[in-house]
Amino acid sequence: MSASGGRERILRAALELIARDGFDGVRIADIARRAEASTALVHYHFATRAQLLTASLAHSLGAAEARLERRTSGEHRSAPPERLADLIDFGLPLTSDDVMEWRLWSELEMRAAGSPELARSLAALNDRIMQPLAATVAAGLETGDFRDCHPDDIATVALALLTGLATRLIARDRTLTLADARRLAGRQLALAVGYRGELPFQPLPPQPEPAPGTEGPTEAASPDRPSPRRRAPRAGSRP
Repeated sequence: MSASGGRERILRAALELIARDGFDGVRIADIARRAEASTALVHYHFATRAQLLTASLAHSLGAAEARLERRTSGEHRSAPPERLADLIDFGLPLTSDDVMEWRLWSELEMRAAGSPELARSLAALNDRIMQPLAATVAAGLETGDFRDCHPDDIATVALALLTGLATRLIARDRTLTLADARRLAGRQLALAVGYRGELPFQPLPPQPEPAPGTEGPTEAASPDRPSPRRRAPRAGSRP
């Protein structure tokens, strides 16, 4: 196993186990076993569990950004209203992979208040999400699609709104569906940027049937049943 390949397998194993069992429920030995690596190799790449937590989330976020930037660029969705709609989808748990990543994100947020290291990591990851949002709003102001708003303010509000909606979906809130969450976010952000009309969303991906005993309005994908991944890319001006 190469050094880079071993590191990637460790990150993927950590992402899956922490999302399933929680940060406190996972040992380094568990991650090493799932990654088919030694505990020494895990410690070689990551000095602390906190580093492993933030690196796992950053790795997953980067992979999603790269994959879906390629996908959406192929569909020529470059207009600011289209990019804003896609970035709303980026912030919601549309697939089983999204559910897993949101659980890991929740672990990071919960621990950031008591750890300066994790707080810095969380701020950096939040910035990666807010920058394409702000860039999209700025582009919309230039084209005339959006008006009377400040890009950084909209990005901050959008992150807070999407985080709250995603948390309810992950918790299987029976009063909120994925379609409702997307509609609410789209409507509120369209109003915030002064966009006239409804944002041009792409069709939602097929959602798996809920597991027995969990039926309800929520449409977030079950983490045990994978579905085709569909998330939005970064704005075109984001490097």
